[in-house]
Amino acid sequence: MNIRLQKFMADCGIASRRKCEELITQGQVRVNGEIKTTLPVLIDPDSDQITVGEQVLEPIKQETHAYYLLHKPKGVLVTNHDPADRKTVGELMTGITERVFPVGRLDMDARGLLMMTNDGELAHRLTHPRYGVEKTYVVRVDGRMGADAIERLRKGVWLGPEQGTGPGVKSEGFRLRLLARDRHDTVLEVRLVERKNREIRRVLARTGHKVRDLFRVAMAEKITLKGLEPGQFRRLTEQEVAWLRKATSADFHEQKRAATQTWFENKEMAKERRRIAAEAGQRRSTPDRPAAGRTPIAPVAPGKPRASTKRRFSPAPPAMDRKFGPGARRLPQGKFGRGPGGFGKHNPRPGR
Repeated sequence: MNIRLQKFMADCGIASRRKCEELITQGQVRVNGEIKTTLPVLIDPDSDQITVGEQVLEPIKQETHAYYLLHKPKGVLVTNHDPADRKTVGELMTGITERVFPVGRLDMDARGLLMMTNDGELAHRLTHPRYGVEKTYVVRVDGRMGADAIERLRKGVWLGPEQGTGPGVKSEGFRLRLLARDRHDTVLEVRLVERKNREIRRVLARTGHKVRDLFRVAMAEKITLKGLEPGQFRRLTEQEVAWLRKATSADFHEQKRAATQTWFENKEMAKERRRIAAEAGQRRSTPDRPAAGRTPIAPVAPGKPRASTKRRFSPAPPAMDRKFGPGARRLPQGKFGRGPGGFGKHNPRPGR
């Protein structure tokens, strides 16, 4: 049975399908001694000989799939082999017998969650944009980011070609949440479906803010780094693997989008029902059945005038003297102060 060359390579544990496609187009793969650089390439694993560099691939039959979660520290290259002899994530996976490869990209100077597996099919679904698997990052950038810059990120930013040639592309709108901000730096939570190389750094650079720290904290919403220190890894549970398969299924995102739309419509309908009920209650309000918030008015017998609703004030209290108490005679108020020394009504000015 003929299968695609990149799928066979991924099943052999070379790399993910997308990385295998890059190796093929770079001319590093030979089929029966002939270099193939144009995709697609169909092969028969039972009869064709596949060579990657100097390594001859043999089909792996009935191998149990393994799934690991690694907390990648900074300064580690996301690959199993590096010609420049830099430290790789493959060196961190000590004590396991399966041949696993990293799923997706993560910059050498970034840190955080990285999945390692030998399941080429699931790795393809986790990294391909068509399946829409979100990755969550906590990003710290230089400077105070204003509301206009955040809104610009949400709408999308035009980027130049990665290799310096070709047309520019527009980044998809990021899902952003502001976590902290001061005059020196800004901390954001960014959710996106990975599409382009170093996309977050390039997009934030277009807004004038350099990335100081890039930390991937979650994948597919539920897979997190809880309990893992930098450089440590653990095996995924059966429930986590089942969730990843569900999150990468063809109809999962359609169902999720439909559920969100139904929730929004129900919320708007509930608001409209409350508004209609409030208006109906105001129309039905009568003196015997007042509307909410009104004071009931007592019924009046025919021919009898309604009592005035004016407020009646009580008579003023008796004069209060600070010294002698109620009823004491007040001292005359002079022009320049209390007492007989001042000029006023009770002590006129001399000569008048």
